Amino acid sequence: MARAGKASKKPRKLVPAALLFWPEEGSDYAILVDKSAQKVFLYRWDDLLAPVKVYKASTGENNGPKAKRNDKKTPEGVYFFTDAYEKGKLAPRYGSRAFPLDYPNPMDKKTGRDGYGIWFHGLDKPLKPKDTNGCIALDNYNIDDLAKYIKLNDTPVVISSRIEMVSPDVQEKEKNQLLKVIEDWRRAWENKEIDRYMSFYSPRFTSDGKNRKQWKEYKALVANKYKEITVEIENLRLLKNDGIVMAKFVQRYNTDRLESKGEKRLYFQQNSTEWKIVGEFFQKEKLRRFEPQKPYASSLEDIKRFIASWEKAWEEKDLETYMFCYDARFQSRGMDLEAWKKHRQRLNLKYRSVNVDVMDLSIVQVSNWTAKVSFKQNYQADEYQDFGLKNLLIVKRGKNWKIKEETWHQLSRKSRP
Repeated sequence: MARAGKASKKPRKLVPAALLFWPEEGSDYAILVDKSAQKVFLYRWDDLLAPVKVYKASTGENNGPKAKRNDKKTPEGVYFFTDAYEKGKLAPRYGSRAFPLDYPNPMDKKTGRDGYGIWFHGLDKPLKPKDTNGCIALDNYNIDDLAKYIKLNDTPVVISSRIEMVSPDVQEKEKNQLLKVIEDWRRAWENKEIDRYMSFYSPRFTSDGKNRKQWKEYKALVANKYKEITVEIENLRLLKNDGIVMAKFVQRYNTDRLESKGEKRLYFQQNSTEWKIVGEFFQKEKLRRFEPQKPYASSLEDIKRFIASWEKAWEEKDLETYMFCYDARFQSRGMDLEAWKKHRQRLNLKYRSVNVDVMDLSIVQVSNWTAKVSFKQNYQADEYQDFGLKNLLIVKRGKNWKIKEETWHQLSRKSRP
């Protein structure tokens, strides 16, 4: 069994270009994946001259960054762990534990990259290079060791075709350039200097469906709406991969009529010698205004993730994860939960491969604890295929959504995509 290598204590002259600036609060560690070397490197903020640990790893069978579903490629970019699963909740192939990543991240979505289900996980077989469908796999001993350093939604993961190393002086210079750009951007926004504010944006910039011109018009409208604006940046983190720098921070935005707080991500790319914003994304954490808030907005994304996880488990014939999506009081076609499990077991044995496509997803949230989900479902198992309308009644049990009822009605071939 391959175990984590002991990092050399000899000083090195180069540091990872990816790790530009660390936040005041948060994880002390960062994880770098070098696909060409098939290795995972663990770094600590106070010593970038040598990794704390190095682990052998396996990534996707095919080279290049992930672009679409089932391409068997590992994505490249900056990611964060969103959840943690231990052996009791995993199919055997995932080994002792697993950590899902937030792929596709906002920049992936902006550039049209799709797919899902990219995890760090263990194995139930010997580790081989480039032997996954896109996940990052480690021996069980090593994933268990790495788990000690992981903080969900905090410890960053930078996945690269090859880790870029630079001198500390080069890294320091680039860091200071970016810190100045971000502070100047903040001041221009706060002072409502729209032309100067927009000078920080690339001609190729888009956000929320707006191009650079539309973004300027929108920001000018907002600036005129309020007498004063204050913008505060907290817990800034700078991470770089393949020429793109992600600035992630807590943003506090206050006016005479509105207060908001949330996570902002700015993506910078160097235009000649200047850093320009090519992407901007904001996730509200807290919003207070005079108008009533739209209910349930935050739950919709949770439900979408739940449906994607259920679909993935079905396709992979991962019965344990699949059944975890169902409520103890589940009913469908005269079957209770136990009968449904046996039904699914028989189908998993009958078919070698399963493909499920979910289309035209509709979510109607009835309350904080109940929602109705409907979509067109294209199902194919070996040579068998059907197409129909699937309806789910899902309920909230603690932190997890569960399927309580499930119905399916066949649609005509004319409706098939």
